[in-house]
Amino acid sequence: MGSAPSRTWPVILATWAAVTVTGAAHATETDQYFAIDKPPRDSLEILNQKVNRDILGALALVNRTEDWKSVSCEDVAHRIYQHFRIIGLHKIELWAENTPRIDRTPLKAEYDAFQENASIYRNARLWDWGLFFGVKATFNVAGVHMGADKLSHFFQTGWKYNKRHQAYRRAGVPEREALERIIRYGVGTEKGSLGLTTTGVFSFADLEANYQGFLFYRSLCEDENPRLVKTPEGWRLRRPFDWREYVSPRLDESINNSAFTAKRWSEVRANLRRDYCPRLDSDVFLEHYRRNARYPRTPDDFNVRYVRELSARGEVPRQEDYSLWAACGLSRPDFATAAGNAPDDALVANASPAPRYEAPRFDEPILQPRFEVGVGGIRFSGSDWSALLRTRFVLREVVVPEDTWDAVRLPEYQLWASLDGRLAVGPGPRGDPLPHADLRFTPVERRVEMNNADTGDTLSAGVAWTPMRLTRFTMMDRSWGLELSVAGARASMGTSLGERQRLRVFASVALDAVGYKGALHRSDLSAFHGVHVATLAAETGAEWLPARQLRLGLVLGGNAGISLGWSRGGGGFSAPSDLGAYAEGQVDVTETLRLFARGQLDALREPAHQRTLSTPAFLLGAAVRF
Repeated sequence: MGSAPSRTWPVILATWAAVTVTGAAHATETDQYFAIDKPPRDSLEILNQKVNRDILGALALVNRTEDWKSVSCEDVAHRIYQHFRIIGLHKIELWAENTPRIDRTPLKAEYDAFQENASIYRNARLWDWGLFFGVKATFNVAGVHMGADKLSHFFQTGWKYNKRHQAYRRAGVPEREALERIIRYGVGTEKGSLGLTTTGVFSFADLEANYQGFLFYRSLCEDENPRLVKTPEGWRLRRPFDWREYVSPRLDESINNSAFTAKRWSEVRANLRRDYCPRLDSDVFLEHYRRNARYPRTPDDFNVRYVRELSARGEVPRQEDYSLWAACGLSRPDFATAAGNAPDDALVANASPAPRYEAPRFDEPILQPRFEVGVGGIRFSGSDWSALLRTRFVLREVVVPEDTWDAVRLPEYQLWASLDGRLAVGPGPRGDPLPHADLRFTPVERRVEMNNADTGDTLSAGVAWTPMRLTRFTMMDRSWGLELSVAGARASMGTSLGERQRLRVFASVALDAVGYKGALHRSDLSAFHGVHVATLAAETGAEWLPARQLRLGLVLGGNAGISLGWSRGGGGFSAPSDLGAYAEGQVDVTETLRLFARGQLDALREPAHQRTLSTPAFLLGAAVRF
């Protein structure tokens, strides 16, 4: 079985950051020429099972709500769409690239060599930003070779096609014109952020995947015989999803070739001439093209016909100018005539009815309250110490049901509320009832996780809305501080090492964006107020599980924040910065009891007053989780 390349996790995080933080779309490319004589095993059954389980899981969640009877079919379709993409991550694509159930070409061990020596996109550039996300592997679905990127086009851009088509029809646009408009939208993405502008590639196969995805979403509610039906027991899937209704050789970029910018084409053409022109007359290549020419299924071809119309008008590139035969200076043979009318026997065998699928089971409760409280330690405050209470409360909803059907799992969470931080339980040096507090509150967060039991890799990415921080310092003029952000982004990744995967290393980063920051003093209630620009927090660590009930952990972390505003007391305009660093050792002796030791330093730099204030702390204690 092939698996994802070793740099999968950094690429995923970079992709997610580009989409979620900057709002930019990401584009990737694929190379089916490499798979012509290295065909992967057919993954039709596995991909059918995956998609149907996701659809049935979405329906199960809808049916668990009290108001499922009032939920429209369009809302149910949106819930299904969310199972395939959430907060900037193409979940179905990530799964397909990482699950050991799917055979891919090239294999993991071959990937680096493929990128450098065999891909049609290899070049001598010092830095090729257009291919920063790499070239996707190829897999086989019902005899069709296609890249993993086609899954994101099918489920993501296909959804955008569907929503636009619905809006056009509601506005009274005739059906044919509505279809033409959504295809022109797809052409615009291929000319722009998903194609020529970013990677230098205009993919006709991507346009086909977009359109077939649109047909799938339309089949849920709008067809004469829609897939979704409301019954007295809840929403049901009338007939299962089957990739054979949508795939065709038009998704294979060695059959339905792409067009390129002049620079990209000069590189691709040179590679095609070097690697494939000498092999055009080989039995393997001839059979590949003949076999695809006699592919038995003919999907809705409106997209193909209309794109050809646009090409004839000069609105899209001439596809034939960028084919393998154009690169070799030859005319493309008529493979359809050479193949005859008889369908391929192996592909006809693939036409057996799809089996029935069962919904995934909920192996965790939907609502998961977690409460942790820990007491211990000492905190410096002049020459006196004060005990601290550490608390963490999380209320989490599991949005996506997950089970152990596959080693690669992608649960999704809706975090309703979390409160974590530290506050003092004893009086301070001046008799203050609350000498110190550092509390963080997150009311809403959407997060998706990826766990690969086969490799021990994990990934988590999420978006938090209106995260808040409340602070109280005894050594600073700013006795009380409030920091409120509009939104925040969270990401973490980790991997397990060793033969039994008992050593785990991890890292995380969080960025809270623009908001309001205020600091209050008891004397005038306005020490500082202004704009919270950003706060960046990072954490890394390791944990070792020497026994089933014992975990040893070490965590190192820090944070840096900056604000712009007005400081009272003669300070005038100010740009204070908050800095923090900590190291914590942890021992989990049972599932509910954790012992910890933590050293911490918080500092505040006030350029308006030309001073830096700091408060060191040391905690040693225990935490109990409920």
